[in-house]
Amino acid sequence: MAKVSFIFVAIALITGNVLCQTDATYAVSSSAPGYKINGHVKNTEAGLQIPLTFNSNGHKKTGVDTFGKTIKDLVVDVEYETEERLHVKISDKAKKQYLVPDSPLGFERPQIKHYASSKNRNLDFQYTAKPFSFKVVRKSDKVAIFDTSNLPLVFEDQYLELSTKLPNDANIYGFGEVTAPFRRTTNVTTLWARDNADDFYRNIYGSHPYYQEVRDGKAHGALLMSAHGMDVITTEGRITYKIIGGILDFYFFAPKSGTPNDLSIAYTDLVGKPMMPSHWMLGWHHCRYGYHNIDEVETVIKGYKDAKIPLQTAWVDIDYMDQTKDFTFDNVNFPQDRMIALGEQLHKDGQNYVVMVDPAISANTTYEPYVRGTEMDVWIKNADGTDFIGEVWPGFTTFPDWWHPNATEYWSKEIIDFVDLLGVDGLWVDMNEPASFCLGSCGSGRIDEGNQPYRWTYTQEEQDKNHTLWEEALIKMGNPPGEKRNLLYPKYAINNGAGNLSEFTVATTALHYGDIPHYDIHNLYGHAEGYITRNALIKRNKKVRPFILTRSSFIGSGKDVGHWTGDNHSYWSYLKNSLANILNFQMFGVSYSGADVCGFNANTTEELCTRWMEIGAFYPFARNHNNNAANDQNPYQWEDTAEASRIAINARYEMLPYYYTLFEESNRLGTGVWRPLIFEYPSYEELASNDLQTLVGSDILLSPVLDEGETTVEAQFPGGTWYDWYTHEVTVDNKSNKKVKTVTLDAPITHIPIHIRGGAIIPTKTPKYTVGETYATPYNLVIALDNKNQATGRLYIDDGESLNVKSSSDITFTYKNGQLKASGKFDYKKAEKIGSITIIGKAASKLQKAQIGKKSTKLTRGDNDVTLEGVSIDLTKSFNIQFK
Repeated sequence: MAKVSFIFVAIALITGNVLCQTDATYAVSSSAPGYKINGHVKNTEAGLQIPLTFNSNGHKKTGVDTFGKTIKDLVVDVEYETEERLHVKISDKAKKQYLVPDSPLGFERPQIKHYASSKNRNLDFQYTAKPFSFKVVRKSDKVAIFDTSNLPLVFEDQYLELSTKLPNDANIYGFGEVTAPFRRTTNVTTLWARDNADDFYRNIYGSHPYYQEVRDGKAHGALLMSAHGMDVITTEGRITYKIIGGILDFYFFAPKSGTPNDLSIAYTDLVGKPMMPSHWMLGWHHCRYGYHNIDEVETVIKGYKDAKIPLQTAWVDIDYMDQTKDFTFDNVNFPQDRMIALGEQLHKDGQNYVVMVDPAISANTTYEPYVRGTEMDVWIKNADGTDFIGEVWPGFTTFPDWWHPNATEYWSKEIIDFVDLLGVDGLWVDMNEPASFCLGSCGSGRIDEGNQPYRWTYTQEEQDKNHTLWEEALIKMGNPPGEKRNLLYPKYAINNGAGNLSEFTVATTALHYGDIPHYDIHNLYGHAEGYITRNALIKRNKKVRPFILTRSSFIGSGKDVGHWTGDNHSYWSYLKNSLANILNFQMFGVSYSGADVCGFNANTTEELCTRWMEIGAFYPFARNHNNNAANDQNPYQWEDTAEASRIAINARYEMLPYYYTLFEESNRLGTGVWRPLIFEYPSYEELASNDLQTLVGSDILLSPVLDEGETTVEAQFPGGTWYDWYTHEVTVDNKSNKKVKTVTLDAPITHIPIHIRGGAIIPTKTPKYTVGETYATPYNLVIALDNKNQATGRLYIDDGESLNVKSSSDITFTYKNGQLKASGKFDYKKAEKIGSITIIGKAASKLQKAQIGKKSTKLTRGDNDVTLEGVSIDLTKSFNIQFK
């Protein structure tokens, strides 16, 4: 490997968390000979097919077998799948390299009936013959959005490398899952799913090898469809991929409009549209790991009620289980009858109920799920064909092999029987990277041994001794028969935070159905579990939308599940970075996502929890959650936190129709519910690094306090008029559409600044304690006028829960020349009526009455608005209202 002349040190946002990368990690293989075209380039129906051969140049050793066995003959398939999507696949001619499975448990490749014509497509593929390189050019402006010229191409069985040139100081977003700022700077992002408490800049739970770039106000994106472990180096002037298996399977996206929102649409056209949540899922959730008994759960539910803080869903972590075994109950502290009664009472009160289920199954012959799984032979295997047995919460455990033909039947029965028994509204699937607390099959042959000491409870000497024994056993087990790759210790070591690829997870030498090593399929495990669990819930009840929240995810997981960002910490740095983490998942097509509010690990403080509740109330998925070693962080236990929570959650509940409409748009189109400012205003370069504010849709701007001791916020506002949510005062009247205005906003301890964009019409409700009660109130419209005294908005309505929606309304509101019009589709006949309309803006002060048909009604005047009150306007047909 050639070396470069710099060393990068990524200093995390919390003291002591420092990640140093060596020169070699960042270097490109500048001595690699690369490949050349060998034979005729074929024109195909889809595009091109290019044969390549290794460009040895007579040098037999240089650049050969650097980290694996060089594959000499390759094929490049270029397919113009749509006008805005180009597929470039560089694969081994012999087709021996492992691909992401073409199935819902991996990635279902689209069936293309008609490829884009050269006349209409917005992407062009250009190449050189010797050495082979390529450019992907956006035709609308002739910009090369991906350019491998003069950069090495390495293709070995356990090491692939490809780089693209970038402009200096490029605006790169994506590559995850990682805890890091939203705009990517110089660092290594490692993709290898890992059970880790959200260390900054380290690989954690999911794998999403996708990025977007905003360049000169236009957006484009690139996806590497690979489930193998990899390092992605983002540094000045280039992105470099270093992958330990598979092929180079790229998709490139360039919407003709150039907008980031249209890029999100193009990306999710390929990977799948985000799931549509039910009404109740958009309410406030609460959980903790460490409830001692069911009395504590009931006490928390009552505490919310007494404090008048809305609570929609109560969650119970693994505490309810008998010795932490799935589908069981601790009959002393969480007896089955009381767990069932808890759900019944929650439902009676209009609330909901979620519990956790892990994939690891206790290896115990008195435990029926283990017995059934063993009879159906659904467990992941060791290289010698025995069951792989690791260690998780209940001790030694087996792991379902989701790719086994019997796995769906097995898991569906366990899920359906349990949900039928307990009556929960959804499931939370955790530890599905999959996590294991030892190295290798440490429990081989050890059945019926029950709970074991956790790895971290041993002395360092004991840990070292155990680790040595585990590693020796793992090495002795060896590779699967016929496997020539070094699955345990590939020569290129990705920057896995756990070191050994098999550490804290299933061994890379373990086998899935069809003798597929875990090495090749590891990053898909949680994704596959989410799909099978969703389908089990649908099989149980085909009428309502299933609820599954997952920790581990992959490309396209968002169509089946929601996601939370895992075991964060109760530190200000994690509060601040939570916005970036959620914005990433909006971009990845997982719009129902959020972070543990007030932090999971360590002890929060009153001020931190207060500020976190304020912004957490607006996460697309909003839940307070902490761990068993931390102090309580129920929001009602501090006066300021309780008041801030009431204010923020009530504001969210007011916005529920707006949120629900955004989720329908996300489900139908693929746009994010939360959006970074640069994605809505891509021409504003000043917004490129702003991940401390967020837009909800395009019309609501949140500017939270994210630093200790602060009572003001330095907030950026793009061009236009922005109104204060609470007072309707004009905060910014920025007539320039080219400049960003920075304003210092007051934010006392119980206040989060919220602003409405001038030109928006926001549908709202009157907030009540539950989502159902809130939705039962009349709709209200808030019309925020722009500088032309105009506004538009949208409202989507259905029954709020049906999996297959039979009737819905999709209403567009427009306000112009003093006239409000409602048009669109009005099929949902049970919609609540409009009870009030508020108009804010300078022109509103002149309005005195509203004409509805033949009836004229006086307006109520506020300090900064006028309101049409006491009306009952039907939302089952179009209407016009004239304001005079």
